[in-house]
Amino acid sequence: MLALASAACATAGGGSQLQADLDALQQQVWKLQKDNVALRQQLTQAGAAPAASDPGTAELRARLDSLAHEIEMMRTRADEADQRVAAMVNDLHTLREALESFSRTQTAMTAPPPAGPPSTPAGPGGAAPERPAATAPDSAPGGGGGSDLYRQAYADYARGNADRALQELEDFIRLHPGDDLADDAEFMVGEVYFSQQKYQEAVAAYDRLLKEHAAGDKAASAYLKKGLALLEMNRTADAVIQLQHVVTAFPKSDEARIARERLKALGLRER
Repeated sequence: MLALASAACATAGGGSQLQADLDALQQQVWKLQKDNVALRQQLTQAGAAPAASDPGTAELRARLDSLAHEIEMMRTRADEADQRVAAMVNDLHTLREALESFSRTQTAMTAPPPAGPPSTPAGPGGAAPERPAATAPDSAPGGGGGSDLYRQAYADYARGNADRALQELEDFIRLHPGDDLADDAEFMVGEVYFSQQKYQEAVAAYDRLLKEHAAGDKAASAYLKKGLALLEMNRTADAVIQLQHVVTAFPKSDEARIARERLKALGLRER
């Protein structure tokens, strides 16, 4: 995450330098245009029409053409830098969400067990009476084998084994639909597909989360990422609806801030 943040800052700095270069080139173009006009006026006052073969005019035109080409190249590089910065911001947001999910998993795993029942007097012969067998940890929300499977999926995703992570996440969702981490798993399914640029599958995963856990803590992130996926699919109108909903329904969230930035980049204002 620090590396991505540093890269994003470096890229943003490069974008600022590109803009400065563009401004300098534009100033040169304006100066050459001014010189060209002055030269034409001098030729007119001298009673001679500016000839196409005039060395001074030809040189000015050549310099203008060269600078115009350089400006176009610099603008292209500036646009590419902006796109890289936007992609890094999205990656940082995705990593933050994954880190928060993993942190919740670790908290659930390390939470102390509830206090047991009070001690029971010893039975005949001094032996304590037999207690019922403990419930398997797999059946408790967020605990035991369920969270182990979720952690394994997260680890595989972090190692780049996306297909295996998807299978483990789907197994977790199928086996533990009522688990506290079920919505996290469904969100991560969408994130894996998003990282693979399978945006249609990502949208389907976010829709499943919003259908089954509409009031969960992943709803804002799911609406936001669904909107971003729709943008990647060039479904701009549908994407704007999702981004506007994030701003309206979760106005003080980080997701709302990102949604506002994307709407502003599209030339739109929040409702």
